[in-house]
Amino acid sequence: MPWYHWPLVKHNKTIAAFLLVLLNLAGCASTGGIRHASPIVTGSPVSIDFALVETVAGPGDLEAENHLLRQLIISGLRGRKVFGDVDGKLAVDAGETSGIKIQVDIQEIKKISRGERDWAGALAGRARIVVAATVSDLSSGKLIETFEAEGESSGGSNLAGTSDEAIQRAAEQVVAQVIKISRLTSP
Repeated sequence: MPWYHWPLVKHNKTIAAFLLVLLNLAGCASTGGIRHASPIVTGSPVSIDFALVETVAGPGDLEAENHLLRQLIISGLRGRKVFGDVDGKLAVDAGETSGIKIQVDIQEIKKISRGERDWAGALAGRARIVVAATVSDLSSGKLIETFEAEGESSGGSNLAGTSDEAIQRAAEQVVAQVIKISRLTSP
């Protein structure tokens, strides 16, 4: 090979290695999980006729995030078809409804908007949300379990990595834990 091709080949190998490292960083999977879970109280069976999902926004203007979190949990539980019905409110005539109540409080959030992700890409970091969940018997109010769920975005590309992705990951964690609880406590 002529002498004038060597720097180009060496330069291309360096660029290829650098791009490979960047692609690996950009493709990092999002993380999250359940933590600080109390023991599940399985003493008496709990009905799976109905699941009431309530979410509470933490400090600041989090109404949009609160609404999205509630909707994702409700749709996730409905999609699993474990409960007879899942909703964000009790019907007025449902005074004797049996089932479970899932209250989810947003504890902390690091927001990354679509604009921030488009502008800064991976340098914008990862969006993150931590929620505290309390699951109780709807009719008696008896505590079944408390836990925290964390959702974190991938943070690596313009197609993902926003607060919505982090909220989706946290909602998935809550749904999975509630399904686990229902299997251990249903009659």
